[in-house]
Amino acid sequence: MTSLPGFTLPAIFDNPRGWGPSDEQPSGSFSGIPYIPFSKGDKVTRVANWISPADSRDTRDTRTNRRTRDGPPQAYGSSLAAQFAYAADEDEESFSLVDVRAPTQRRIGVRAVAGHANRGRGGAARGGMQRLGQQGRGGFRRRFGWRDNAAAQRSASVVATDEWHEVQEIQFSRMRDLSFDAGEPVEMGTYGSPGQWDNALDRLTARMEKPLTAPANPRFNVTASDDPVLADAARDPRVRVLATDSVLAALMAAMASNSAWDVVVNRQGNQMFLDKRDGGPLDYAAVNENAVPPPASAEGDINGAEMLAQEARQATRRMLAQAAPKNAQAERPNPFGEDDTAAYRYRSFDLATADSEEPCLLAVRADLDAVTAGNPRRSLFVRALTQHDISVSGAGGALDWRMRLDAQRGAVMATEMMNNAGKMARWAFQAMVAGADLVKIGYIIRTYPRDNSRHSLLGFQTYRPAELLANMGLSEYNAWGIVKALVDLCLQLEEGRYVVMRDPNNPLIRIYAVPPNTFDDASAPAENDADGDEPAN
Repeated sequence: MTSLPGFTLPAIFDNPRGWGPSDEQPSGSFSGIPYIPFSKGDKVTRVANWISPADSRDTRDTRTNRRTRDGPPQAYGSSLAAQFAYAADEDEESFSLVDVRAPTQRRIGVRAVAGHANRGRGGAARGGMQRLGQQGRGGFRRRFGWRDNAAAQRSASVVATDEWHEVQEIQFSRMRDLSFDAGEPVEMGTYGSPGQWDNALDRLTARMEKPLTAPANPRFNVTASDDPVLADAARDPRVRVLATDSVLAALMAAMASNSAWDVVVNRQGNQMFLDKRDGGPLDYAAVNENAVPPPASAEGDINGAEMLAQEARQATRRMLAQAAPKNAQAERPNPFGEDDTAAYRYRSFDLATADSEEPCLLAVRADLDAVTAGNPRRSLFVRALTQHDISVSGAGGALDWRMRLDAQRGAVMATEMMNNAGKMARWAFQAMVAGADLVKIGYIIRTYPRDNSRHSLLGFQTYRPAELLANMGLSEYNAWGIVKALVDLCLQLEEGRYVVMRDPNNPLIRIYAVPPNTFDDASAPAENDADGDEPAN
């Protein structure tokens, strides 16, 4: 019986990095045979291309993956056809082609560039090309969306001195992919008596605007180092970070803010306090900080950035005093005295990971502004948007609330989310940290556009905290990831005082090591201020 012929399986060399020969392949097997290398992850549109790449009329843009009308999709690898092109043995550098065609002159539309200078609009000279350099009304740059970089420069919240040393610089691009799950918080108690919400305000409309007549009640925004409840919590060795909701929300909403802010980090032993500066940017609600252009920093101007922030603080305090006039039963007395009309909820979050060697709890104080009547009671986080003179620069293209709020409430809120993205992101994170059931955002407008002392309330809009975060495209896990990364970084620093500062003109955060007595000679603490501070923003 004749034996069957044998079959030996040839050696197969796998190349995990591409389709070409692998490093294990003997060098002589494919000696002199060219191939086109490409990645296995690339999308191959054709197995073979029988058309010469030079004759193909495919004009696909490889960056946008869009095809023009000239032809079918281009086969992969045709761009590398130059590797197989014929190479002449002789030197052909001396050979060149001469274009004998007459050069065409490019014609410039002077009238279009000049903006019809003959008509004399905008105070331009009759020399048309001079109109390009103008910055006045109707100028070329402003008309076609050009921005003046010099005018867009913002000032830092605090000026770094020669004694400050930069420790770390964190780009926003590195913070977008951070994620952390802080889990369910542990309640530490509620202090103070929140006001009882007036349900009649939920039916308020722009046609039934309500003047703000109640005086502003004092509300204190005491920093973490001066909080007696947080001082008691610091005795627990598991608690390593202590902060307030306003400071925590500023870190969480760092990428949404455009204006500068700063946080003071006090490293003491195995713990650290995240503090704010009294009278700093975290004590005020910036107005239209994300608008293009933002309100100018003009001293004494009622439509300037500083005056608008003070106006928003005063109007918010008056609204809170009028919307929740009656105090509910207090679980524990207010830690800052009877003059403070706010209520505070203290909670702790676990920032330790599964492989952490020691616990890391974050103790935080959060604001609660009101509770609803009935049973069960719902806790409310209440803030207000303010509208000034919309005809001036810095209004951000806002709609007239008196005319549009009732019919186009969604469009009004969408515009405010763009112009006040940083402020509203902080509000959403504050409500999340506080565990508030609902967020109520009021619409406050000037009674007369040029009078910043009298205001009216046009209505409220209610959200759940998770709903507000989703509408603004914010992530709870990314916010905790940012806090977790900054906490881990600061806990590795030596004992002392540091400043975490948002760069005013670049998308990054800077951490400075400062002398221990920095900011000690600042203004008096907020709890000793008879005028009080705004609720944390």
